[in-house]
Amino acid sequence: MRLFIALGIPHPLSTRLATLRGSLAEVNWVPPETYHLTLRFIGEVTDRHMMEDIHHALSAIHAPAFDLLADAPGLFERPGAPATLWMGIVRNDSLLHLQRKVDTAMRRVGLGERHRRFVPHITLGSIPYPDATRLATWLGRHAMVGGDATAIRTFSLYRSLRGKESPAYEVLEDYDLSP
Repeated sequence: MRLFIALGIPHPLSTRLATLRGSLAEVNWVPPETYHLTLRFIGEVTDRHMMEDIHHALSAIHAPAFDLLADAPGLFERPGAPATLWMGIVRNDSLLHLQRKVDTAMRRVGLGERHRRFVPHITLGSIPYPDATRLATWLGRHAMVGGDATAIRTFSLYRSLRGKESPAYEVLEDYDLSP
């Protein structure tokens, strides 16, 4: 199973992000029901004991609930691959605390170091051939700094299911954050 740990994105933030769909023609938009903020990518896990270790480690995390606020959109670009369009999330101490706890828990079960710096974001879509001028205009126009706070009360262990179009995700387990 291909696994990752993430925050599901509830209303009102998911609704606000969904209003962007179709606002840039060349984007392959992600379905709103799959919006999430990845805390840690795990990868392929086939060993049942490792699955149990992951579950127990995540169950032991104690962290406070918090609110998310949208920030500004951005783009991840890699040579030879479609660009990834995303909405940034305002960094806050509670989010960073949870991400560090998740990362530490996964290292303790033997999953190694995180390979990338944590950039809190929600993927909106991919762009096979971005038009730099149109994209720059769109990025400037769609900053969502502030707005309604979205309450985050759980984090989840997800399974990624490869589909014909975009990946689908299944929540395997939810873990409560403290009030």
